[in-house]
Amino acid sequence: MLTKPQHGWSDFSLEGTSVYGLSYLTDIAFEWIDAAISGLKNLHPFCVKGCLEPDRLICVVSFYNCHIIIEDEDRGCMEKKDIVYEYSHTSMLEFCRQLYDDINSYTDEWASFSDYQDEHTEENKQALTLKLEELKELITEKEKFFGESYWLL
Repeated sequence: MLTKPQHGWSDFSLEGTSVYGLSYLTDIAFEWIDAAISGLKNLHPFCVKGCLEPDRLICVVSFYNCHIIIEDEDRGCMEKKDIVYEYSHTSMLEFCRQLYDDINSYTDEWASFSDYQDEHTEENKQALTLKLEELKELITEKEKFFGESYWLL
């Protein structure tokens, strides 16, 4: 879902969607994990965002699908033709698993993704590790709600 961060960029894609290059202007690891934790805790759809420079990516993570919207970062009124929409049959639980795996695999790189001066990298790594632990626990705890015997509304 997310590639290893390099030079302030990481590629994002879900099954059946395009690949989008996200920049360091959004602290993806921290912001996306916070959103995922909140979504799983409350079993509510959640939204993550990223900067494409130019343009903005918004991904709405619903119970059984993810909806990706690419829009201009200007404030002006847009026409329908100016908006890109894709979706993936990726459940909330699967999105959270992939998010955990991808960030956990490159914790050092994600800890310094937005802090290019590396002033707080060790503090960021410790905070990120705690958030990853919480996300992993929630994934395990909420798995039962995504089984065949449950229906989320």
